[in-house]
Amino acid sequence: MRRNQDITDAVGETFSIHVNGETVPAIAGESVLSTLLASNIRALSKNDYGRLASAYCGMGVCHCCTLEINARHKQRACQVAVQPDMDVRTEANIVVENTDLESHTVEQGETHV
Repeated sequence: MRRNQDITDAVGETFSIHVNGETVPAIAGESVLSTLLASNIRALSKNDYGRLASAYCGMGVCHCCTLEINARHKQRACQVAVQPDMDVRTEANIVVENTDLESHTVEQGETHV
């Protein structure tokens, strides 16, 4: 996988991180979110209802970019700096993975209790 979404030339120390088992190039000092977006990875997380989300604010307010980073769940990709050999898993959510969503479905418009 290569970076094809940078708007300027990448400057700085480069290394790799692992995203869903694939090697992705990263630059020291950038956030995990920046690394993912530069490599055109947009589908980031699943909310607690199993719906896919991507980054919204990019500054830690919205919680839309929560990922599993180095086996820690619900880490904000926009707030975590990349480190060499970091392990990132997108579309991961332990609430969804440990819940049978079929039997706990909330229909649109229904109040969730």
